Amino acid sequence: MAPLEDPLSIINSLRTICLVILAIAPVSRSIGQEKRYSAVIPAFHDRLIKSGGESVLQLQRQRFVLFVYRNAVAVSSEADFLNTGVDTLSQEFALPSTGHGESGDEPHDRISNGILSVQLWIEGQRIAPDVIHEDNEDWYTIRSRFAPGEHRKVKAVFWAQTSLAGAGSLQSLDTVVIPAGKRSFVLDLFHATVWKNVIESIDVTVVLKAGLSFKRDSVLCEPDTYHLQDSTLTWSLRNTKPSPNDNIVVSYTPSGIWGLAPNTMARLETYIVKKVYDRLLDYAKQIDGE
Repeated sequence: MAPLEDPLSIINSLRTICLVILAIAPVSRSIGQEKRYSAVIPAFHDRLIKSGGESVLQLQRQRFVLFVYRNAVAVSSEADFLNTGVDTLSQEFALPSTGHGESGDEPHDRISNGILSVQLWIEGQRIAPDVIHEDNEDWYTIRSRFAPGEHRKVKAVFWAQTSLAGAGSLQSLDTVVIPAGKRSFVLDLFHATVWKNVIESIDVTVVLKAGLSFKRDSVLCEPDTYHLQDSTLTWSLRNTKPSPNDNIVVSYTPSGIWGLAPNTMARLETYIVKKVYDRLLDYAKQIDGE
């Protein structure tokens, strides 16, 4: 018979095992909780088509204009659609806000900060969106009828805060200051592939505002196929079905005095909706007429 092990030795061994487990647990939690927040700027989606499906509507032309500020990006999105089918249809157009199909639990995933103050138009008529919560995603949706062969223009304006801080920690409070640091947003072109056939043209204009500088504020852009003139960057894609590599990622770290900019979510919303939206729409109309 093997000799019994010293009870004190057993206790010390168990204590060592417990200390190891306690040391590992915080590390695993910190890894699991390390999520990347970013402003995800969506194209119009067909929420009801599952992965791999394709609508009978063709997205013929997509135009984005983005005004970039220290703490936010304001977006104008216009899309021209054509019913290529032989039947009249009622089509939902959806913009994903939070969730965006990315849980943040896997490596390289992003969690969307959410899009805010969404305004939508169809053929120049403003329509209040429905807000739908589905699984972990929130959507802004509107619906329109298309006769066979009919073209219709769908337009949206919205904004998102661009801080990499967790969106849930900021919310709409006017007492929580958005921390200084790196900013980022992603323009998601890939999900536009749900519409039928190739997209004839995608034009993206990014304008740095409120004194932001391409060089001074460490602006980095991908893909690097843009044209830069002064504080304006443009991308143009023709006859394309965008891939994930076509998504546009812009990161920047504003310099200078942070206290001069609207620095809470409530102040940002007031500033952007009351002062930026009209300028943004006028600018988008101006370049559309060029």
